[in-house]
Amino acid sequence: MPLSPEQAEEMLQRRIKKHHVAIILLHWFNATTWILELSTGAALISSRLFKVAPDWYIAMFNGLFGTRANLLQFHIALGMTWIIVFLPYGLFGFRTYLRGEMLNLTDRDDVRWLIVRTLRILGKTDEPLPPQGIYNAGQKAFSMVVWLMTPVVMVTGAIMAFRLVSPVLVGWAVVLHFFSVGMIVAGLVVHVYMGAVFPEEKPAFFSMITGTVNELFAYNHHFKWWREMKLAEQAWERKRRPKDEAVIADVPPGSQDTSSEPPG
Repeated sequence: MPLSPEQAEEMLQRRIKKHHVAIILLHWFNATTWILELSTGAALISSRLFKVAPDWYIAMFNGLFGTRANLLQFHIALGMTWIIVFLPYGLFGFRTYLRGEMLNLTDRDDVRWLIVRTLRILGKTDEPLPPQGIYNAGQKAFSMVVWLMTPVVMVTGAIMAFRLVSPVLVGWAVVLHFFSVGMIVAGLVVHVYMGAVFPEEKPAFFSMITGTVNELFAYNHHFKWWREMKLAEQAWERKRRPKDEAVIADVPPGSQDTSSEPPG
């Protein structure tokens, strides 16, 4: 429903909690790890026939770490640390956070959102975006890529680092490792642009710092979640009322107990 200017301003001043502290810390730990892993990984992919970074970049990282072997050891150690921290979250958070929010793309509104958002970016339509939950369809799609490719990155990275089983398996691990990382990086480009650059999504970016968004943003971009929050808030307010107030409200007029009054 359209909002009056007064309603919009009032909602703009109210904050709604979107992310817990654990999610915020994990998000920035993951982001920092990926920046460092991609930076060092690009410097490590270098041979006579193929490389992904220019010579000056490779030389800079080799000089920074002293030797190429030290650079490789740092890349492996950081990757193992990432696995140790991230794996429990994926295992224990699957039933609550992951499956319930990030892998739920069965709603027609999600599919329609992806189509309309693409057309709006291309300037082909002004159609309003379908209502979304706490995460929109774009965020869910990126998360699906991340959660499908992350186990591949972890397993292939461990096989490459410790040269497990056989040289043939290590060779295939290299191919799958590059492919899975490439898929995540492709999604990251869109994710970073939409979250940090695209003006409409700036509140979502800052919510990963503050943990909250203003209610107007939630109403306009995550209406289904906003509605759930308001219904939960109303239910909590009803439970919060004093019991005696509820009892008085339920007693029909004229039926109060007058046994303690003196006889006429």
